[in-house]
Amino acid sequence: MAKVQGITEMLGIFPCLSVGRRRRRLSSDELKLVERYRELSESDRIAMRYLVDAMRSVSRF
Repeated sequence: MAKVQGITEMLGIFPCLSVGRRRRRLSSDELKLVERYRELSESDRIAMRYLVDAMRSVSRF
């Protein structure tokens, strides 16, 4: 679970997993997203981080 928290904090997704906040169980959709993220290559993960950052800069993502 700590690995998932690190990934989600890095991406800024699933803010409910960040340290210091109340923990809850992930929904089945969220678990699928985490599993798909784990299957990505390192370059795809980096691209995803850039995409999420770009989306934040243009809207309230």
